[in-house]
Amino acid sequence: MGTSSYELFQLRCFVAVAEELNFRRAAGRLNMTQPPLSRQIKLLEHAVGEVLLFRTSREVRLTSAGASFLVSANSLLQQAELAVLVARQAARGEAGDVALGFVPSAGINFVPRIACAVMEHLPDVNFKPIEMMSYEIIQSLRSGQLDMGLTRTSRRHAEIESLQVVSEPFVLAVPSDHPLARSPAPEIADLDGLRFVGYSADRGGYLCEQHKVLFIGLGITPRIVMEVSQTMTILSCVNSGIGVSLVPRSSLAVQMSNLTFREIETPDRLRSTLYLTIGPRRRDTPLSNRMRDIIADVLRDAR
Repeated sequence: MGTSSYELFQLRCFVAVAEELNFRRAAGRLNMTQPPLSRQIKLLEHAVGEVLLFRTSREVRLTSAGASFLVSANSLLQQAELAVLVARQAARGEAGDVALGFVPSAGINFVPRIACAVMEHLPDVNFKPIEMMSYEIIQSLRSGQLDMGLTRTSRRHAEIESLQVVSEPFVLAVPSDHPLARSPAPEIADLDGLRFVGYSADRGGYLCEQHKVLFIGLGITPRIVMEVSQTMTILSCVNSGIGVSLVPRSSLAVQMSNLTFREIETPDRLRSTLYLTIGPRRRDTPLSNRMRDIIADVLRDAR
């Protein structure tokens, strides 16, 4: 009875003989002589516990067991070759899974650009973008559920690498029929007393805080008529004529029928920032280094 233990080399020997049905040609194909080839076939048959090849001095043919085993042998060899390929790609940072958490506003412009770049430069990487809030991203990085993140927070954690990749100004979003849509040079002071759609403090906290600091610093008081957490919701509200707003400049990628964007001068400190964060599961691996370089390059124009 066989021991069911055999080597990949024995499988290659068997496949060569099975395909050639001639030991001399199979030996030439494998760059070896016939005696050691015959020896490998006998060892394989012993391991399997079945005769795989019927051979005489005049012919070689597969037995029924051999015909069935040939299919499995080819599959095993292909899997082995794939395993080697994937391992080498992983060592070069060219294959693997990357789960990237991102705040919703990054999905308007930045995440699609990152996804396109990954598809182009790392086609064998399984890229999984997941929309989350900043605190959820940090928690998931620390627990190992995420590999990387695009967050609003710059708070430091010893086990998490953090790199600022976006620092963009705000633009004014107004309904197309609003007077500010036609103003030669809108100013922040023009927002005093106007209906304003802002970010909520609970789930849009970072951008909400940016607005508050700006308005308090300049001594103006817009009339807050609504506060929501997502930039796309704010833009939809502006498009519907509910009010005006200040949104990150990457929002220019959005087009709506009654939505107009205007450049507006703001203090240098008023910036919409994003940080690329890398969790401990991926720090300093070839794949994380490739991803970091790609993301930094894609977002170079946003700094």
